[in-house]
Amino acid sequence: MTTPVGGFALRTSDAQAAEAALAAIFPGVQLRAPRESFEFSIRSASVAHATWTDHTLPLAGTTTMGDPGPVIVLRLQGRIRLEHAGAAHTEGPALLDAAGPASATWQTARSSGFALDREYVRAVATRLTGRDQPAHLFHAGRPRGPAEALTWAAAASFAAEALTTHADALAAPTLQRSLVHHLVLTLLHTFPNVATDDPGAGADRALPAVVRRAVAFMDEHAHEPITVDEVAAAVHVSTRGLQAAFRRSLGTTPGEVLRRARLDGARRELLGADPDVTTVAAVAHRWGFLHLGHFASRYRDAHGELPSATLRR
Repeated sequence: MTTPVGGFALRTSDAQAAEAALAAIFPGVQLRAPRESFEFSIRSASVAHATWTDHTLPLAGTTTMGDPGPVIVLRLQGRIRLEHAGAAHTEGPALLDAAGPASATWQTARSSGFALDREYVRAVATRLTGRDQPAHLFHAGRPRGPAEALTWAAAASFAAEALTTHADALAAPTLQRSLVHHLVLTLLHTFPNVATDDPGAGADRALPAVVRRAVAFMDEHAHEPITVDEVAAAVHVSTRGLQAAFRRSLGTTPGEVLRRARLDGARRELLGADPDVTTVAAVAHRWGFLHLGHFASRYRDAHGELPSATLRR
């Protein structure tokens, strides 16, 4: 049995065709009208659980993704700024994993990288650690350090070349699975995440299982009106027992951790919002903050600026 490598390629000087091709990958793309001749190009190759793309961005533009479904790792080059989960990226490898929007603006740039099926990444991490893992695994959008960045770049380059240059040899499903599995393992060992970080880096692996599960539950449901009692019930302990576990392991309370998750979620929404349409009050209410003054004060303490300043970016 063989499974061909899918994909397409496009080279065009038509702005509408370029915008349509990008929008198929990044919904919401808007390109500015060209002032002079240009050439846009895009290539894509895909197998089960992984899609690689490489595209030039010769026209200035913007895009906002509501919530990246897959785990996305991009290599950025040129004049580009990508914002996601409270972090800004202008070059090198950037990982998008947290729930919430991502936005980008650019003048001229190039972007290449992989979109990896989230459930597959989660399954690999679960098998690797022998523990159930949350849907959103990764702490930050950059590799752990320069050595890890080089390791990821080598693995991504190898996988991209295999998909584009040796597609016929990859027709066997076992070879495709092996390639994607290697890519995901490299991702888990080069970008900070809850599954493989060592205790010395402050990873969740050093925490009791009940605390890890509770934090993962909060991260996934922070946008819902959940209470600490419901978090405790979800991880099958009493509220008092959950509070004691958080104090011993994290030196804080479940309520404070839940509040921070909501502040982080509000920041992600503000970064991707249109200030002419969205208000700080509306975002605060959606994330469970009824008193706008308290929200603004806590937000500034957590993120170093008022929510109104984030919205105006």
